[in-house]
Amino acid sequence: MKNIFKFFCWLLLLSFVPQKVFAQFATDNDLPTEATADLIINSNGTTILSGQVDVRQGDTRILADKMKIFGGITTGDEGSNTDDISRIEATGNFYYITPDQEVRGDNGVYLKSSDTFTVRGNVILLQGDNVVTGDTLIYDLKTEEAQVIGTCNGRSCGTEGRVKILLKNSTDNEN
Repeated sequence: MKNIFKFFCWLLLLSFVPQKVFAQFATDNDLPTEATADLIINSNGTTILSGQVDVRQGDTRILADKMKIFGGITTGDEGSNTDDISRIEATGNFYYITPDQEVRGDNGVYLKSSDTFTVRGNVILLQGDNVVTGDTLIYDLKTEEAQVIGTCNGRSCGTEGRVKILLKNSTDNEN
């Protein structure tokens, strides 16, 4: 019975986690990427954007106080090339926003080597009227597996530091 409950909770959680978080900001996407910030510095293969960073591609948006892009953002006769990006770190007031969902946290990191996207610190995932909160969200773009992790385990924690899910009933929306 305990395993069935865990399996049900895991399926329920996965149904509210983004299906392709950060996928629109992939290097193989043909949509243009636009970035604005108070200051942009490109030096030695690292680009640093700081001050109300706002990066958009299509209807996907990432906001942060500061963003570091490791690897080459190069420009040439063919235009910009982002194929060499190895890591992106977005720190301070991190938001990942699509028309279907919003992820908030203190920091967000994308690693090309493992094709993972991690959000840490006061994570809030909003999808429709449903809410998932925790300390860390780890999303594997290859397997589409998501984990939300808290800072405390077990009943002795009470509700502090544990992962929480708020699911709205479909009848709640009929009023």
